[in-house]
Amino acid sequence: MVMDILQDHSREPLRASLIQQLNAYSQNEDEFLRHVDYLAGTQGEKIYPVLLSIFSQLDFKEDEARLIWQDLVQHRQQMAASMARPVNLTTAICDYMLTVRKELIHPKVVELNLFEETTHYCKCDRLTGLYNRSYFDEALKSEASRCKRYKTEFSLVFFDLDRFKRINDTLGHQAGDMVLKSVAKLIQSEKRAEDIAFRFGGEEIILILPGTPKYNALILAERIRHKIEYMNLSFEGEKVDVTVAGGVVTFPLDTDIETEMVECADRALYRAKSQGRNQIVLFSEDKRHNYRVGLIGPIKVQELGMKTNQLPSLGRIKDLSLSGVLFELQKPIDTGSRIQVEVPLSSRDKPLVMVGRVTRLQTSGSFYEVGATFLHFGEQDRADISKHFTSLLHMASAAR
Repeated sequence: MVMDILQDHSREPLRASLIQQLNAYSQNEDEFLRHVDYLAGTQGEKIYPVLLSIFSQLDFKEDEARLIWQDLVQHRQQMAASMARPVNLTTAICDYMLTVRKELIHPKVVELNLFEETTHYCKCDRLTGLYNRSYFDEALKSEASRCKRYKTEFSLVFFDLDRFKRINDTLGHQAGDMVLKSVAKLIQSEKRAEDIAFRFGGEEIILILPGTPKYNALILAERIRHKIEYMNLSFEGEKVDVTVAGGVVTFPLDTDIETEMVECADRALYRAKSQGRNQIVLFSEDKRHNYRVGLIGPIKVQELGMKTNQLPSLGRIKDLSLSGVLFELQKPIDTGSRIQVEVPLSSRDKPLVMVGRVTRLQTSGSFYEVGATFLHFGEQDRADISKHFTSLLHMASAAR
């Protein structure tokens, strides 16, 4: 059954991602088809109706769409063989719809395909192929509405290239363009099909991650950050080093007002920049405030995910807040490592246990200073920290 396609917001993230990939592989459609096969293996048959709607503005059921797409791919190969030259997808689809499946003749097929392409370029940044700032506002509002309706969550990652101005000033704007295109391509390859990437500003890139909690968003952002750091880029024979900083915010955990999400992510990004760049920081309202606290004894730090059963290391705490901890150890812990921290707030018998990820590491005399952002602790733990802070503030006020 075929019908004029209606706007389906549940398909929009996948549709946006496929259009981005089609644009990225515009000069290599065979690679795009391989990417489609990969998505079919991970996303299932739901990708086929979306594909056909992009090219023809016609809607099909999943099983029928899969068969039509397979026929289309084979038809393109047959056309290329008979014409002894490459045939692009648009040409093959038009010929297929008009000659093979004549019952699908629709006078607007070609016209609407051109309209889709025009609309696509209006929404996209031509340099990077990512969606542009104007479409970001539309997509953010749509995703927030969906989450409110279905009581789900999504995360936003705000990336900013470190010292990008230095690249433009020393190597020229062509080098800067090359870096932006390379970073955008890497992000496109690392994100999921349902994620949407935007060029928000000059060297700023935002990812909207539907259905993604804060911890999973951090994992993806860290993977992208790490791969960017180790990209092998050069311009006119000169090596170009690139790193990014990033901030992560989750809706509705951090804010239930979508228009505040960029500001929240930007504040986390600012902390990442001020702490040395090349790192990802989670947003929290409390991150603006750290407290020096008096403790009964040393904290215990355990790396998680280790294959060997290592004993916890003893450390000395320096700062503690509702969002993170700063402490000293005699041995280093790699940035990005997941750790468990036991903090004796008021009793050694009932320590506060929190899970976090290392976001900072630097030497401090004969010790290593380690900063970690909390990924999870319960409401009771949060209440215990708040109570302890309140007591400390009362003591400090009385001393004055």
